[in-house]
Amino acid sequence: MAKITGIGAIFLKTKKEVPTLLNWYQDVLGLDITEYGINFLIPNELTLITFDNEEGEATLNFTVDNLEVFLEELRAKDVVIHQEIEDYDYGKFAKIKDPYGKIVELWETKKENYIKMVKKEMADYKES
Repeated sequence: MAKITGIGAIFLKTKKEVPTLLNWYQDVLGLDITEYGINFLIPNELTLITFDNEEGEATLNFTVDNLEVFLEELRAKDVVIHQEIEDYDYGKFAKIKDPYGKIVELWETKKENYIKMVKKEMADYKES
């Protein structure tokens, strides 16, 4: 049986200036930042809190150990699949709807690729 293994990301919407907000999290709280948001590589290696420059609702992203199996199990429970699996270098993603129609993202990580990518993004962000 497949299962959720953690929170992959939280996507927060804001009309405020995102770089100012990210810099605050880096400067004030000492968090690791990339242009995409806050990253926790150690000990929680696969969590991203990101800020989009638009208003809207937050989106939960949960990491899963086997996305294909998990989606089949959700289909058997009549869960609405909003977006089928999309495959990227750093993981596979799909979206479902909760009972109230809110989108929930599911992410099967490609851990090594993701960590390598984020480390590069952190270095690039510090240089900018």
